[in-house]
Amino acid sequence: MSTKLDVIIFGATGFTGKIVVEKAVEVLQGLTWGIAGRNLSKLENVLSTVGKKVGKDLSLIPITIADVEDEKSIKEMANKCKIVVNCCGPYRLYGEIVVKSCIEAGTHHVDISGEAQFIEGMMVKYQDLAKEKHAYIISACGFDSIPGEMGVAFAERNFPGTVNSIESYWENTLDLKDKNCKTLVHGGTWESVIHVLSHVDELIALRGQLTPKDLPRLEPELKVRSYPHRVPTLKSYFVPIHAGDRDLVVQTQNFLFENEKKRPIQFENYIGYKSLLYAVFVPWLLSLITLFAQYSWTRKVLMMFPKFFTLGILTEEGPTEDNMEGHSFEMVFKTTGWTKDQTLNEQPKQQLWTRLSARNPFYAMTAVALLASAKIILLEKDKLPGSGGVISPGYAFPKTSLIEELQKYKYGIKFEVLKLESI
Repeated sequence: MSTKLDVIIFGATGFTGKIVVEKAVEVLQGLTWGIAGRNLSKLENVLSTVGKKVGKDLSLIPITIADVEDEKSIKEMANKCKIVVNCCGPYRLYGEIVVKSCIEAGTHHVDISGEAQFIEGMMVKYQDLAKEKHAYIISACGFDSIPGEMGVAFAERNFPGTVNSIESYWENTLDLKDKNCKTLVHGGTWESVIHVLSHVDELIALRGQLTPKDLPRLEPELKVRSYPHRVPTLKSYFVPIHAGDRDLVVQTQNFLFENEKKRPIQFENYIGYKSLLYAVFVPWLLSLITLFAQYSWTRKVLMMFPKFFTLGILTEEGPTEDNMEGHSFEMVFKTTGWTKDQTLNEQPKQQLWTRLSARNPFYAMTAVALLASAKIILLEKDKLPGSGGVISPGYAFPKTSLIEELQKYKYGIKFEVLKLESI
């Protein structure tokens, strides 16, 4: 192939990969793209099936054979395009070889990993090389990190003053009291969750290397409300959830402080349950899962029964299309800070309320966000920080038009300003 493709979607035959290929027909209009994986007949079948679904002839879409067990094939794939959209997980097992090959080729890379050890491990290991090769490596470009990261960017963009803290409140359509609770996530995610929980010591060591040594102590301090609580205008009982989006927001603030000397924004996120009982029970269940993940024999129990331990949200079979289509979410952000006329040694006097919402967030929205992230890197590279690096979405995209791009699509994200008030 004499001319590089703009985009190659790697792992196109997987559960999420097929959805990404479907959304690529819409999101990647005007760009050249292809698909990659290890099985030619399955890749051809994906193009045929997706083509029939969207009413397009995709038979001429280029196919590349690439297998993570064959490093040469991964390097050849990386050299055939400007950016790899990597859907091949678990990333802790299969991600590094793709990242390394992309960096060596000077090719950009995005993925949807929520695996903290992988994400932060790549930052520690390949940051300098990625900068040298002018390659942008950006993980977590799906749910729930893109809503969290770009929700913070949107709130700060619309806040008339200096932000001290942001709290996000996530509500969705899932009702855990429903005995017919529908599966929303493919079981492959469960293995990654267990791995993260069982290797917390690795994560602590990585964060010790990534956290700036001169990070300031911020006042007034944002304190976590660990108990179930209500929020005005919202219907749920909220409890804190220290998941991937919070970790990425914190890392983004570290990047901004370290590279731009910008005052970090304090961030906490909460998840809502319609029932007070579940707001108490689910955190207890998560603590139990974390405990079980520490020992090999109880890890086996967790791996054997994902449906039981996740109250039906995760199964090996994964969600049906009706399950995915019936799911939606909202995230409300409460941003607190100083007016333009205040000094930072005063108490903050204003709050901004903003909201993000989307349909089918775990899959269709994730596919759109992933592809939109890749598109923005190609079209607006001059608006990204530096000239390359292994960085977070919230550090990469705030000065680009990603927020506007995400709002163009049926399965994108809606961003709204609700109200600005004095406190």
